[in-house]
Amino acid sequence: RRVHGGTFEMRLVVLCLLVCLAFARSPSEWQTRAIYQILTDRFASHSSPSQSCSNLSNYCGGDYQGVIDKLDYIEDLGFNAIWISPIVLNFDNGYHGYWAQNIYQVNPNFGTETDLAQLVTECHKRDIWVLVDVVANHMGCSGCRTFESIYPFNSSEHYHSYCDIVDWSNQQQVENCRLAGLPDLAQENPYVEQTLLNWINQLVAKYNFDGVRIDTGKNVPKSFWSSFTNASGVYCVGEVFDGDLNYVQGYEASMGAVLNYPLFFTLRDVFMSGNSMKEIESNFFQRISTWKNVNLQPVFVDNHDNSRFLYSQKDWQKYKSALTFVLCNTIPIIYYGTEQAYAGGNDPNNRESLWPNYAEQGYLYSHIKTTLALRKSMIAEFAKPYIQRYADDTFYAFSRGLVFAAMTNQGSGATQVRTITYHPYSDGSVLCDIYSGSCLQVTSNQFQVTIQNGQPIVLVPKRQLLRGVME
Repeated sequence: RRVHGGTFEMRLVVLCLLVCLAFARSPSEWQTRAIYQILTDRFASHSSPSQSCSNLSNYCGGDYQGVIDKLDYIEDLGFNAIWISPIVLNFDNGYHGYWAQNIYQVNPNFGTETDLAQLVTECHKRDIWVLVDVVANHMGCSGCRTFESIYPFNSSEHYHSYCDIVDWSNQQQVENCRLAGLPDLAQENPYVEQTLLNWINQLVAKYNFDGVRIDTGKNVPKSFWSSFTNASGVYCVGEVFDGDLNYVQGYEASMGAVLNYPLFFTLRDVFMSGNSMKEIESNFFQRISTWKNVNLQPVFVDNHDNSRFLYSQKDWQKYKSALTFVLCNTIPIIYYGTEQAYAGGNDPNNRESLWPNYAEQGYLYSHIKTTLALRKSMIAEFAKPYIQRYADDTFYAFSRGLVFAAMTNQGSGATQVRTITYHPYSDGSVLCDIYSGSCLQVTSNQFQVTIQNGQPIVLVPKRQLLRGVME
C-alpha cells in the first residue's frame, strides 16, 4: 500500500492545524511550567494496590484513572504540567509505550479513550498541562521481518531495509537502521510521512494535548521533524540522547526544543561525580553562544532511560543541590519518585511503581514543594534571564531576576563561604533563604553566603517572600 498524499488530505491537515493553533500553548507559555514526568503504568493504579510491583519488566497496573485519582498529589507538590507515556496500543510487555503495534488504538492497559480524555480534562481544570510522549521513528516488534500485525504500517516498503545500529557516530546508520531491533520507519516514503503527519495532528486535536515529547529524535532526518512539529500545532520537545551540545543544538530548529541532555550529563558529572563546578560555567557559556533560545530546552537530572541519581550517589545534599539547580531553571522536569527518594538502577529498575509511597512530607518532597511554591509566587522573576553570579571548583551561584541560587558539590558536612559582589540587589536589601528562613543584608554592595552541611540556598528579597513558601 502506497499513497502519495492528495489535495484533500493536505487540506484536512491545514484545517486541523488551524484549529489546534487557536488553542495551543505557545513555547513562551511553556516557560512557566514545571513538569512532573510519569510512566503511566507505574505512577498510580485506580485499584490502589497495597504492595509495590514486583515484576518491572511487564505491566504493573498503572492507568489513567489512577493518575486522575492522584492529581491532588501532583498539584500539592507544585507541578503545573505532566508528561505521560505514549498512549498507543503496544506489543506484549510494552508497559512503557515505546513498542507501538497500532497507532490508532489506545493502550487498553492504561484505560479507554474516554479515560484518557477525562484525564486531560481534569488536568486542565487544575491548570495542569499535559505533554504526551510519541514515537515516529519505529514500530514495536523487535527483530520482526514481516509486518502484517502492525497497523497502519503493514508493508515492508514502509520500513528501511533490515540493519542494526552498531556505529552511533555514523549518522546514516543512526537514521536508517534499527534501534534495539525495532523496525525503522521510512519517513521518506510519502505514505509513511503523510500518515504520521495526519496522525500527530489529529491526536493532539482529539485529546487537547498541550505539548508533545518526541522520542528518538536523532534517529530521524531533521527535515521530517520540521513537518511533524508543524503538524502537531503545539510546543514540541525532542529527545536527542547525546552529550555533545553542538550536535544536540542542531535539532533545535527542526524540533523547536530539545531535552537538555548536554546539561544533564554536566550536572551528573558535577554533583554525582564531584567534577569542578566550572563545568557548569563552561556549559552555560557554550549554551548562550549556541542555542537560539536557551529557555525552551527543558532541564532535568533524572529520567526513565538512566539509573536514578541516588543509585550512584547516596548523598541527599548533593541531590538537593542538583534538584535546586534544575528547579530554578525554566521548564524543569522532575521524574516521578524523586520526591520519595527512589534510587533504582538501570532500566527497568529505575521504573518502580510509586504505590504505595505517596507520603506528602519528607526531606526531598518538602524541598521540591518549597522550591516550586517560590517558583509559582515569583514566576515573573523566573522568566528573566539566567545570569551566572559566581563559579569556582566547589561553589556555583546564579540568578533569575531577584531569585539567587547558590550550591556546592561537596555534599553533607561541607561548609562553603563566599562573598558575592555581582548580584541584582540594591544596597540595604534584606535577603532570606527559602529553606532555612535565615536572612542577611546587602552592605557596601556585597553580601556573604554561607552554605552549611552542603545545603543549597535560594535567596529572595524578604519583602517578596509570601507566606507558605518556607519549609
